[in-house]
Amino acid sequence: MKTHARDDAQAAVRVRALPRRRKPSLAARIKPFWVFAILLVAAATWGGAWLVNAPWFRVVRIGIDVPIDSPVSRDSVRNASAIARDANVWLIDTHGLARRVEALPYVDRANVRRGQFPKPFVEVAVTVRRPAACVRGVAGEVTIDTASRVLQLGCAAGELARIDAGTARLPAPGGFVADPALAGLVADAKLLADANLGIRSVARDRWGGLEAVDVTGVTLRFGDDGDLAKKAALIQPVRAGVGTGRPIRAIDVRSPGTPVVEFR
Repeated sequence: MKTHARDDAQAAVRVRALPRRRKPSLAARIKPFWVFAILLVAAATWGGAWLVNAPWFRVVRIGIDVPIDSPVSRDSVRNASAIARDANVWLIDTHGLARRVEALPYVDRANVRRGQFPKPFVEVAVTVRRPAACVRGVAGEVTIDTASRVLQLGCAAGELARIDAGTARLPAPGGFVADPALAGLVADAKLLADANLGIRSVARDRWGGLEAVDVTGVTLRFGDDGDLAKKAALIQPVRAGVGTGRPIRAIDVRSPGTPVVEFR
């Protein structure tokens, strides 16, 4: 009995001592394919480099479309687009290109189109901003559009309304008027222009009220501009009521219920 028990125990030990079969590791499984993978990556890299420099995708034509009598020249748009002649037409960052062109002060929007046939091309079409007023600041005068973007140094045209910004500092061309007080004057000038009052200049009086001068030299005193639209609507009826018999020096609508007319 003891002999059989000992034999059984030894057999169990031998069974437990047998090595377990393990699954091959991931590295071992893919090791035979390493060389193939390296060759594949090298081929893909070479192929990508070849495609990038392939002559079939190089830009052959750059078209620039600007409006007639545009203040922006084709050359300035072409230079801002910065398209290299050997550039791959399909690798050009069109959004970045549009942003570069739209950084030109007079450019409003830039639309970029590209294609392959008949030859690789890029076309850039721009819309432009138009001068709305001229603003005088402590360092000089600039021209702005209706969105208060500075278009250029100096006044673009003599017939544009002048806005006196006092001691405010104005942004460089391409920037936007951000000063709240100046922005308020710009908005007031636009409202008066939309009312067809023939405004030549807009400024603040000594009390901070709004004062304008029309193209005939008549001073229009509006005072608080919180109800400017209501006051502006009174100017034409007052003019019509006075007639042309006596030259007017000023129209005061600071109190809308009792407009005052000053004669020369």
